[in-house]
Amino acid sequence: MKDGNIYILDLDFEYKLWKNKLIFYKSEVELLIDRIYVLEREKEGYEIDEGNLNQLKAQLESIDMLYKKITTMEQEMSFYAEDYPIDRRHLHYETHELIREDVQDIDDVQKTIMAEIYPGLCYPLNINEGGK
Repeated sequence: MKDGNIYILDLDFEYKLWKNKLIFYKSEVELLIDRIYVLEREKEGYEIDEGNLNQLKAQLESIDMLYKKITTMEQEMSFYAEDYPIDRRHLHYETHELIREDVQDIDDVQKTIMAEIYPGLCYPLNINEGGK
């Protein structure tokens, strides 16, 4: 973004960066969900914390929705290439800023997941607390 305008090269870079980040986050969340089910199956006394599981599933859904939104914007960019660079009055500018906020929200939730849920799924497990 230069002088309040957004250029295609900037959008292309950010969209690629964000999509890669989302792919990584999705992989992390899927690993945590798998870990929960492995522990339930393999560790006697382990109980699933449904709140944690629901938070992980919601994060996956948010990631998938945002990934699709970014992919759609990438496709639309090619149709409106002659409009670029765009300023704050252009519809794509608003959409880009909303996507930026959504990425930040997912970042924040992912950090919370890794700080609060991940440690409870690692060895040594405190089975007496039901894995919570």
